[in-house]
Amino acid sequence: MTKSVLVLGDINVDIIGKFDVFPTPGSSTYSDRPTLRPGGSGLNTFVGLKKLEIDADFVTMIGKDLFGSFIKEELSELGIEFSPVVSDSYPTGVVFSLSVGNERTFFSFRKNAADIHMTAQDITDCSEYPDMLYLTGVSIVEGKETFETFVEVVKRAKIEGTKVFFDPNMRKTDRVSISRIELLIPYVDVFLPARDELAIILSKSEKFRFCSDLIAAGVSDIWIKKGAEGCSLISGEKGFDFPAPNAHVIDCTGAGDAFNAAVVWGYANELEKKEIGVYANVYAAISTERIGAATSYPDKESMLKSKYYKSIKTGVKVS
Repeated sequence: MTKSVLVLGDINVDIIGKFDVFPTPGSSTYSDRPTLRPGGSGLNTFVGLKKLEIDADFVTMIGKDLFGSFIKEELSELGIEFSPVVSDSYPTGVVFSLSVGNERTFFSFRKNAADIHMTAQDITDCSEYPDMLYLTGVSIVEGKETFETFVEVVKRAKIEGTKVFFDPNMRKTDRVSISRIELLIPYVDVFLPARDELAIILSKSEKFRFCSDLIAAGVSDIWIKKGAEGCSLISGEKGFDFPAPNAHVIDCTGAGDAFNAAVVWGYANELEKKEIGVYANVYAAISTERIGAATSYPDKESMLKSKYYKSIKTGVKVS
């Protein structure tokens, strides 16, 4: 039986520009042309799941504006059904990504984005709970309304036996943001931080100082994303270190979200943890060889037949 996944998260239009150098204050830097793509951690993961042929739904909110219309049109062209809540009061989020080499700097127009203002009235469709739920930390730290709304959904889903996946995706590291993550952790089964995010949480949290504290709180698996160094799994069962393949990197935008989608795909298909880590690194690596995130993600066949599978699997080490 196919497992269902509900994604709760953010949504943007990403404007991506590749430049030779970062501008100094008061100066200009130049590029050939901008690339527009649907984006946001929540949307990226949702699209990744759909491309991996997972039965996924996405709860978010866009504005009644040209950016929201652009996202719906782009997903429609991919054959992906998408029916977000549409706000008359708040705009669709927009993020400008300035990329120089493999380094990216973001300019985020999200202070009042529609998806951080979701209330219980906006998610009345969540009466039936899925097998799995994926939540991004952008929705947790950026808006009080959406934080409170999504936490209640997670709590109810957990009672119903839903497996909860959480990527902290930290854009803020203030005390309020850390406390929100602390509140959510006990409901999380699979934690998906980047290495630097995990270090920040463990150094600033008053409740969780070590990975063992996260495991003791109820987290079963911690997948640590390490960029060009691959990823690691810390688990109550067995840990692994997975190498990254020698990919031809063009754009790292959304690579972490691609990784997350492949991890959820692996659990949905009940793969062994070692296989999940290999395929997650494969999927993330392929995503970096294309411009943009969600709409540029590869399909399942491309992941399963990738030349990177063997090189990653042979380099896996038990930790």
